[in-house]
Amino acid sequence: MRTRRWLWRWRRNPLRRRSDRAEAWAGLAAAVVMTVTAPLTGAMASDTVAGNLRDEPGLHRTSAVLRQDAPSTDGVATVSDDPTVLTEVSWTTADGRTRTERAPVEIGTRRGEHAPVWLDRRGMPQEPPPDATEVAVESGAAGGAVAVATCFAVASAGWLVRRRLDAVRDRGWEREWAMVGPRWSRRD
Repeated sequence: MRTRRWLWRWRRNPLRRRSDRAEAWAGLAAAVVMTVTAPLTGAMASDTVAGNLRDEPGLHRTSAVLRQDAPSTDGVATVSDDPTVLTEVSWTTADGRTRTERAPVEIGTRRGEHAPVWLDRRGMPQEPPPDATEVAVESGAAGGAVAVATCFAVASAGWLVRRRLDAVRDRGWEREWAMVGPRWSRRD
């Protein structure tokens, strides 16, 4: 029953208006565009984000020695399985000089221990690049969000077309009622 009601605009019917046919075609076009573009834009966004996350330019790993204990998270809730905190560390640069900066290291690392530190092209400590799981999760979330946004945009455009067609139908009803109404109400 519900399918029959939805398909009435496609059946031959003397009461079917041009605006009904236009609405049916607009709905079909919106469904096709949504079906094709949502996965496509989602996949493109996911690939772009994954590429950007994987291509951390100029980061290289070095070993640093902690100059102080890294704070622990006693009583503090953390979101990550591998949280890091900024702690003062020192490392030897490529030209043999010793450099001391604050860098992200694992929580609970003790003074004097070696910890991996990621440096940029200028030699400044940076957060470690994301691992494969983080890349997959973040790129998947971005792709899903873009796909949903695409569906929302197409559905909004379809809704606007339908509102416009409703306005055209309302104006048609008003014109016809202006001609027929006085005869039916017997007012002159």
